[in-house]
Amino acid sequence: MAKFGMARVSALTALGLALGAFVPAAPAYAETAAVAPLSAVTELHDGLAAMIADGTLPNAQVVIARGGKDIVRFHMGDLDRESATPLPEDAIFRLYSMTKPITTVAAMMLVEEGRISLDAPIARYIPEFADMRVYESGDLDHMVTVPATRQITVRDLMTHSSGLTYNFTGNTPVQQYYRKHGVMRGGGVGRQPGDAAPAASMDELIARLAAAPLLHQPGERFSYSNSTGVLGVVVERASGMPLDRFFKERIFDPLEMHDATFVVSDAQLPRFVTNYTASKGGMTAVETAEASEYRDPQRMFDGGGALAATMEDYLHFAQMLANRGEWHGRRLIKAESVDAMLTPLLQTGGQAHENVMFGLGLGIGDAASEAIGGMPAGAGGWSGSGNTYFFADPRRNLVAILMTNELIGGEFTERTVRIRTLLDRAAVEVGSGQ
Repeated sequence: MAKFGMARVSALTALGLALGAFVPAAPAYAETAAVAPLSAVTELHDGLAAMIADGTLPNAQVVIARGGKDIVRFHMGDLDRESATPLPEDAIFRLYSMTKPITTVAAMMLVEEGRISLDAPIARYIPEFADMRVYESGDLDHMVTVPATRQITVRDLMTHSSGLTYNFTGNTPVQQYYRKHGVMRGGGVGRQPGDAAPAASMDELIARLAAAPLLHQPGERFSYSNSTGVLGVVVERASGMPLDRFFKERIFDPLEMHDATFVVSDAQLPRFVTNYTASKGGMTAVETAEASEYRDPQRMFDGGGALAATMEDYLHFAQMLANRGEWHGRRLIKAESVDAMLTPLLQTGGQAHENVMFGLGLGIGDAASEAIGGMPAGAGGWSGSGNTYFFADPRRNLVAILMTNELIGGEFTERTVRIRTLLDRAAVEVGSGQ
């Protein structure tokens, strides 16, 4: 049996809890852990262990930190199930859309410096978006469009209210247009048989997005989209720096995010996880470390979903948000900027277990989500297509992160809900201790 270690739990002594090791049901994988014996934390650990044991989840790495101290930390499962390589603590995961909050912070830095204005039209930085048209009626081959009533702003990009969309978030004529004309980046997420070839560069994707009709008028409503990818281009053009360099110099180096990257190096390769997709039989490997798009130095550096990082890397970023812009004495953005990011602005239309409100680059928990064991009210976070998920809660100085790499959606959405709810409930339980 794999024993359950109890390192890194000294902060719990203030809760008056009796700390002790316990042994879960025997898993067929390597495991290390530091878990407080609280009911929701136990349920989190055992629930994830059961999914790994029954072959429906490849691995899981979890951290819940309060006041900058790890209260819960464990990892289990395999880096690669086919070779039965145990998951190391410093495993590197595909972040996918958990890249988006990082891009938003980069943009907020430039807002503070006066190089970007939230209410400026993005055509100031990307002229291709000067004259947009909006879908009004008709099918793919007979679309009626009208001029946009106003230009898309930087704020619209941050709130996903630009009218841009993704090729995989629906089947409206606009999304059909995206698929027919390759208004997408490469990679395995959201691609369907018959889709046109994706854009080969960010500049090409910008040109295709600008030529496509908008799903709705700018600012009208939340529509999850390529908006943050476009925001990354705004960051590049306003700063005069490539996005990877801006991230490294302004965010990754100050936060000591040593493995955060768009391109996984030879040295990092042994720690890079295999990616899986859910199937009725359990799961199927869809991208090995060696054959990953993340190995290509010419790949698209999309600020909407192309980073890889360790859990420790992302913990530093999330803790900075929980600290309202500061980490280990290094201030990245003003407290007021973090507060703005965490201010609910739009309804997402999501379910109560998800972020039903959205601020600037972050989904926001509310009373409804907290009441059913979801993200706590006032916390902000987001998820990635590989089933990664996090939130940061400045009120409680609480951070929760779950890493894995398994593409789950469609009929498997219930599993994703289960994973996130387990983490949310455990984090709220830890955060409620005095």
